[in-house]
Order: sequence, then C-alpha cells, then structure tokens
Amino acid sequence: MGDQNEEQNATTKKVVTVEQLLEKLGGFSWFQLWAAVVTISPEISAAMISLSPILTGSHQFCENATSSSIACDKTPSFPGVLKSVVQEWNLVGSKTWISDLFTSVQMFGALFGALVAGNCAERYGRKKAHFTLCVLMGTFGFASGWAPDPYMYCLFRFVTGFAVGGCYVVYLNYLMEFLTPQYRTVCGCVSLWAVGEMLLALVGYYMPGWRQINWITSLPVFTILLAYPWMPESPRWLLCQGRTEEAMEVFDQIARWNNKPSLDPSDIKILQHQILQNGESEDSGNKKGLYGFASSMCRTFEIFKYQEYRSQLLVLMFSWFAFQLVYYGISFNMKNLSGDPYLNLLIMGVVGLPGSFSGLLFNNRLGRKTTIIGFVTVSFCLLIALITIEETNLSQQYPILILSLCLSVRLCVAAAFAVLSCFTAESFPTVVRVSSMGICALFGNVGGILAPQFVFISTSNSIYKHFLSIIT
Repeated sequence: MGDQNEEQNATTKKVVTVEQLLEKLGGFSWFQLWAAVVTISPEISAAMISLSPILTGSHQFCENATSSSIACDKTPSFPGVLKSVVQEWNLVGSKTWISDLFTSVQMFGALFGALVAGNCAERYGRKKAHFTLCVLMGTFGFASGWAPDPYMYCLFRFVTGFAVGGCYVVYLNYLMEFLTPQYRTVCGCVSLWAVGEMLLALVGYYMPGWRQINWITSLPVFTILLAYPWMPESPRWLLCQGRTEEAMEVFDQIARWNNKPSLDPSDIKILQHQILQNGESEDSGNKKGLYGFASSMCRTFEIFKYQEYRSQLLVLMFSWFAFQLVYYGISFNMKNLSGDPYLNLLIMGVVGLPGSFSGLLFNNRLGRKTTIIGFVTVSFCLLIALITIEETNLSQQYPILILSLCLSVRLCVAAAFAVLSCFTAESFPTVVRVSSMGICALFGNVGGILAPQFVFISTSNSIYKHFLSIIT
C-alpha cells in the first residue's frame, strides 16, 4: 500500500506535457517533415478548386452580350480560347449575376465545412476527418465537370466548397499537434496554396474548357490516400479520448521515424492522468448517432461562455472575416483586370508564394501580433493608394500599376492571414482548438461569400438596372 501511495504521489507531482515528449522524440525531424507534407500538400488542389471560378466563370468572350437578347459566343474564332460556364449556359444579360453566384455558393459551402468539420475532427479524430474531406474535395470537384445544368453545378460546387473549408480547419490543427511550440509557425506560414494558383494558370492555358479544368484540378488530391496507412492519429486527441495504448503506439512510431529511443510508458501514463484530472478529456464519444453529433455542434459555441476567451475570439473572428473578404475579393476580380488572364493568374501565384513564407522570417523574432499588425498596415496603405487611383480615373491609363497594387495588397494580406492562422490555433487549449478554428473560419468564409458579390457589383453599371432586369 505504501509503494502504491508513493507512486500515486509521484504521478501527481511530476508534470509532463505533450510538448516535452515530442521534444524528446527529436522536435522537428523526419516524422514531422512527413506529417507536414501529408497535411499541407492537399492545399495545391484546394487552391486550384477554390480559385477555378476565375477561369470557369469568366465573361472574357461575352463582353458584348449586354442584354438577354444577345447570345454569348460559344464558338470562339481562335484556338486556345477559354470556354466558361458563361458560354456553356449563356449566362449573360439578366443572367450575368449567376456566374458569381456559383462562387458565393461555393464559399457558402466552405462556411458550413469550417463549422461541421471541426466537430467531426473532435468527435471522430483528426485523421479520419482530414482524409475524408480530401476525398470529398476530389470527388465533387471532379463531378462539377460533369454537371449537365447550372443547378447540379451549383450543388457540386457547394459540396466542394464544404470540403475545402473543412480541410483547411482540420489540417492546421492536425499538423500542429505533432509539433513543438518553436516549430508551430510552420502551420499557416508554410503553404502550397500559391503553387496551386500557378498550376491553375497552366491548366487553364493548355486545357481551356471549364469541364476539363474541373477534372484536372481535382485529380491530384486523391494521391493523398497513398499516405493513409502511414499517417497516425494525433496523440493529443487520443489522450483526450482516454486511448492511452494507441497514443503510446503513435509515440513509438514517431520515435522509430526520428531514430530516437522510445518514451518511458510511465511518462505517458502521467500525462494521461493529468489530462483526465484537468478535465480535458472529451465526452463526445459517449453519445452516438445524430443526437450526439448535434450535441457536439451545439457545444461548439460554448466557448463564448468563458470570459477569458470571449473577447479574443471575437477579435479573431472579425480579423478572419476582413482578411478573407479582401483576399478573395482581389483574387476573384483578377478575371476583370486588363491583360492576359492566364498570365495574371500565374503572376498572382508567383507573387503570392513568398507571402505565406514571409511570416517565418518575422513570427519568432517579432511575435505573432506585431507581425500581423505590420502586414495589415502596409496592405492598408496600398489599398488607400489603389482607391485614390481608381477615384481619379487614372486606372485606364496605368493598368500595370493597378495590377501591381492589387498583387501587393494580396501578398500582404496572405502573409498576415498565414500568421493569423498560426496565432489562432495557438490561442486555445487542445479540447476546443478545432472548434475555435472552425468558428473563426466560419466568419472568415462570410467574407469569402460576399467577395464575389462585391466583384459583380463593381463591374455593374448600375445596381438598379441589375435588379430591374431581374424583375422584368
């Protein structure tokens, strides 16, 4: 009895954290590099799928179709010309708004995906949620190319957006739970999104049909399934679920990949005891079926009851909304800028590539908040310059300047958003981390929903005429 009491006292006195265990296993080594590749690589397809409306919804060859009586040119006179959904279904005149509605519906799906996927990740695990969303993204992105009419196309884009929005929330947390604090800046700041933008430009140039674009941009995501057998579940999530033995197996796998000795099982048991004692374990697994899932959905917003998180969460929610509104507003407006649309898209990817990586240079040196404020300040000044040029009617004389300012603003916003993603995930405890990210992403996607409509309004001669054409 005395030995048991001494063991229990030692267990309660010794403090063990997941970060300490991961540090013993090498910090950032071969396994963490593998986990980063597996979780981040779907961003390439996600970027191509999300931004494909820049090409598939283009009015480039329907500029003269200003009324419902004029049909869009479906047979361009020179090769290599883009054929969009606008040409396919004659979305001109009073139907001009429909192509931008498709994009808003896609972003509306991303809104629901951010919320639902977070609950799925907390209920069923990070691994299952991540790979399931990747399959959904590829399947319905591919199905979009087979859509026989605008209604089915709209439905497929909604589900595709759902998968893209959910995948972004899940992968950030999935990867972060394998990293020690000094390497968590990798989450968000290391991104392949710009690579997807550049590849989208190449796909659109060589395969200029909207159906082919949807097919080709969706196929690469299926390659992620090859990694499924070798990518383990998050040990943090397993410990929160009370599945200690499975967590031990994951730590052993990390030790083998990093060529480090296995952890002392007593340390893992101490950590498990601390998690249970601190009330971090999740009880969502005790409620099965639709009722249990609905209960977990309702509990997503329980974080607002805690004063220490409420104000910070509200600020982060507004930040996500503002960043995505500007980011997607500029992105989806690329189809309306002068010049070659493929070259513009390619340049957008090239300029955007250092955007997210630039956060790595300042994150640990200046801190998350200072880095975000710096990038936001620069983007604000560039936006003021852009508005000034537009209001003085100089945009027609200096189209290159307009393009340069748009891309510069987008770069700064992308850099700030990358740091913000990392900062958001670090700001909340494990048990509510995915849900908090889901709430922030939800409000961010509200900005994504509004962005295409702002683009449409900016290109309309008169909002009144638009609504009048719908009525008549």
